[in-house]
Amino acid sequence: MRITNLSVEVRPRQPSANPIRDALQTLGGAGTVDVKLETDTGVTGTGGIYFGRLPGAPDTLAALIRNELEPLVVGADPERVRLLHQEMLRETEYHGSFGLAMFGIAAVDIAVWDCLGKAHGVPCWKLWGGLRDRVPVYAMCGWLNHDESRLRDVCRQAVEQGFKGVKIKVGCPTLAEDVQRVKIAREAIGDEMDLMVDANQALSRAEALRRGRAFEALGCTWWEESIRADDIDGYAELAAALAIPVATGENLYTPADFARFLKRDAVDIVQPDLRRAGGPTALLSIGLMAHAFGRPYASHGGGPVQLNVMACLPNALYLETGLRKEGSPMKIEAGHALVPNGPGFGWG
Repeated sequence: MRITNLSVEVRPRQPSANPIRDALQTLGGAGTVDVKLETDTGVTGTGGIYFGRLPGAPDTLAALIRNELEPLVVGADPERVRLLHQEMLRETEYHGSFGLAMFGIAAVDIAVWDCLGKAHGVPCWKLWGGLRDRVPVYAMCGWLNHDESRLRDVCRQAVEQGFKGVKIKVGCPTLAEDVQRVKIAREAIGDEMDLMVDANQALSRAEALRRGRAFEALGCTWWEESIRADDIDGYAELAAALAIPVATGENLYTPADFARFLKRDAVDIVQPDLRRAGGPTALLSIGLMAHAFGRPYASHGGGPVQLNVMACLPNALYLETGLRKEGSPMKIEAGHALVPNGPGFGWG
């Protein structure tokens, strides 16, 4: 089997009239880049990359895929997907295998695995060796732009929709404001559900430690990305000083970045992002490496790709997703998302 064609489609999104916000940025939406692979056997595979902001980014990524990755991909054997992944990393090394380069590699990697799953008529987790048929799932619903009433409402919706936990954004100008948000969320979800807090890199080390102790006392489940994503020394200090688990990883690139954090004991819960890590090939490596260090894996973002990966990981802790919209194909039972059963990354 050979890949005979790669096509790229940009689907821009009109900016939201009411954009969501965290402590770092406003996410008005920018669009999606879709990659489609065709093979000489008639099997196709698709991969999509979404941008929460930067309107020019989808077109820029599409150009990178066409000009840098397509020449490597067309003619390649999709059954040697790990070789292709390494070749894409080597090709982009000159300007750096991070940022948009990793987004492009991820899109292709998703499409190749999707193609392989369809060629064999099975979901990708069966290609990798499945371990579980469901994963605990929480709702990331408490955005920083939500006032107290809206925060209470979305947390109650998460309870009604059957989630096992809720995550809210913190990083307000004062600790008192953050504490109030946590108390509102806890009142809305009750004592049985998990409650996570995420500051999106907004704080100094000292303030992250101070607020971490407060969230620890309030019974929060983990303290996420409180300081700059690349501050490995700061994360090591926080992990050593706090009893609440320190979570990070959505802004790290490549398994090597995660290895440095794991070796320094600078992370308690790894949270790889499908796009920045470079696709499911890298997610599997990161997840199994974290397992070797005794660290759980919680996804950044949800969807069928992360679910397929987590179905194969012994240390899968939590799938992240938003509140369920009408018609969502994801099924939740007793706080767990059921893994997809369609070929490739199809829901089935």
